[in-house]
Amino acid sequence: MSPTFRGLLASCLLGWCALEAAAVDVVPLDVTGAVQPQVTMGDDGRIHLTFGQGQAIFYTASADGTTFSSPIQVGRLEKLALGMRRGPRITASKDTILITALSHADGNLHAWTSPDGRRWQEQPPLNSVPLSAREGLQALAGDGRGKVAVTWLDLRTGKMSLWAKFSLDGGWAWSEDRLVYAAPDGPICQCCAPSVAFAPDGRIGILWRNLVQGARDLYATETTDGLHFSPARKLGQGTWMLNGCPMDGGALAYDPAGGWLPVWKRVRTVFASDDATQERKVADGAAQPVATFLGSTPLIFWESQGTLMLQRGSTPPQAFAPGGQYASVASRGPQAVVAFEGTAHGRKTILCELVR
Repeated sequence: MSPTFRGLLASCLLGWCALEAAAVDVVPLDVTGAVQPQVTMGDDGRIHLTFGQGQAIFYTASADGTTFSSPIQVGRLEKLALGMRRGPRITASKDTILITALSHADGNLHAWTSPDGRRWQEQPPLNSVPLSAREGLQALAGDGRGKVAVTWLDLRTGKMSLWAKFSLDGGWAWSEDRLVYAAPDGPICQCCAPSVAFAPDGRIGILWRNLVQGARDLYATETTDGLHFSPARKLGQGTWMLNGCPMDGGALAYDPAGGWLPVWKRVRTVFASDDATQERKVADGAAQPVATFLGSTPLIFWESQGTLMLQRGSTPPQAFAPGGQYASVASRGPQAVVAFEGTAHGRKTILCELVR
């Protein structure tokens, strides 16, 4: 038995064999420059994916995770915000697919809605103050039944703060802008993407990197109505004193029972937590974590030394995709999906893979 085969067999016996299908290149071979994928799953298990290329925003979908539709151009924005967790975002409900994206040129948060993924209608800018969203960092989530939340970094007061907007019909109509959080003595961290997620009971969790007296730590709040937000809570026991932005905002997921799982980077280590005040180390030499749940089992992805890594539950981490970066994850029922920037056919592209 070869060493390689013995290693693979050992991995399977330890429960590492989470992969059911090879990664799929979702971008046509003649298309280059596709970056910053974001993926979501409908209640029917259908996979919806968006990405950016130059100034264009694209959409593609798959019923089974192995064959994707030809990407459709949803819209174009001058100086489309891309890179370092900037890029379009997506969510899907029974009747509506929603994509949001930001322009560095006009500083606005734009939105497109579609009933079927083929016909797209652009909505008015979501931020009510022009130019206020020009940093280009946002997060979008939905409950799959029409409730939607979008949050973004905003400069309307002259200091970076976190704002949000909410919809009850998949993104056709929206609430007023709502201030989620403003730091007590200055801006929040200026270049780290926020996160937003829905719990099964309807709670909406929002995560961001704060800046308080030089400490750039992750904070979180929850809301049930989009009007009232719980007091901001610092995550974890440690702190990160840093004179600069790490451009790594962490991520947030909820399990089927409503328990939450924030993941974040501090210095060169990725942490996770089941409780806001406690933390556990996931990996050293790690960055850009994202998380979801496969049933009640947490899946945490992160980047380490040029490789996209995966930890499934409490099993040891495994190398998931050499060269993979900027992962986006989603799950429904017995399967999850991860999309990421990778290499195929000798070019940089968007890859998508099922995890069961």
